Amino acid sequence: MVTLRARRIDNLNRNVVKSRRSLELALTARAQYAHDFAASGALDIAGAILLADSADSCLRAGMNPIVEDGLETMDTVAYGEQAVPDRRDLESNLSRTLRLTVDQTEADTYTEDQRRLAEYLTKARLDVVLTRSFHNIHVGQVRRVRGTTLAKVFHLAGTAPMPETVDMDDER
Repeated sequence: MVTLRARRIDNLNRNVVKSRRSLELALTARAQYAHDFAASGALDIAGAILLADSADSCLRAGMNPIVEDGLETMDTVAYGEQAVPDRRDLESNLSRTLRLTVDQTEADTYTEDQRRLAEYLTKARLDVVLTRSFHNIHVGQVRRVRGTTLAKVFHLAGTAPMPETVDMDDER
């Protein structure tokens, strides 16, 4: 019984790490497509600058962990004496900027290339919503199983850190 529960916790922790990686990829894709769309000429100059700046901020912070729970194995990017920006704030800002710029444009005025970029961006935005949702479901499963008396008494999680949910504005 104890061995099976330990294996279950290990598998759940692996699922969290996999879903975190998927979320990271989805966030990077969304930022890249947002940047490309901003450069496509579909937006007015002010909207293009806002969107490009927000997308660039997300791309620059892409190596930083999305949450500080210790599951990240990558080294964070050094910012010298500056504080590392909160990645969730940057990603939430991109979501708000996308709503303010892209969602306010008329799609019937797009060229074929702009339409294609808009479709890719729409898919990337949906991917972020779905992968974040799946990640948070996996985190909830780990927390429930690790919160049982059996898991606590026998220290079945070992030294694995307790994962955190990713709470941010993802356009839902």
